[in-house]
Amino acid sequence: MADTSHPNSLQSFISAFNGGNRAHRYEVTMGWPEAVNTLGTDSQTLDRFFVRAVSLPPSQLNPIRIPYRGRILKWPGDRVYFPWTIRILDQNAGSPNGNLANKSIWNSFNAWSNVMNNHVTNISSDNFKDFTTDWVVKQVDEHGDTIKEVTLMDCWPTVVGPISMDSNAIDTLVEFTVTVEYQWQEITGLP
Repeated sequence: MADTSHPNSLQSFISAFNGGNRAHRYEVTMGWPEAVNTLGTDSQTLDRFFVRAVSLPPSQLNPIRIPYRGRILKWPGDRVYFPWTIRILDQNAGSPNGNLANKSIWNSFNAWSNVMNNHVTNISSDNFKDFTTDWVVKQVDEHGDTIKEVTLMDCWPTVVGPISMDSNAIDTLVEFTVTVEYQWQEITGLP
């Protein structure tokens, strides 16, 4: 019989450990902004796409440095939210209206970017809600129950990454990154 009386024994650890959280159990949900939906995006098809890799977004409180008699007092300053990058598996959405801009997730993100600054006309929408939407990032357990939930408020893409194509690539899927900016984050369950 194993000795569980010692707090540093493997058996004590096994008895106290509940299995931990798995890095591959997460969900990212978002809706397309209204202006992108009005471009003919098949929102029912494109609202569900596959995020291959993601991290919970960081935030940082920058210190205000106050010199005082040869010392520096560090006082909590303003919170900063960094750009957030995700990796997406591209997929063909298929568009019933034949609109090429909505045939893949990559095209749809570029259509979203085009609403903010059109490639040809250099014109952008002046309605903030035309190009922003909220995203929800969840870490879930083995039953699908939410462990952590972060809502990114007023997201919009700053970078729609490239798609690499290679005639020597086999057994691979097309993927790309998207970097978004957002105004602030709300973490569910915090006071």
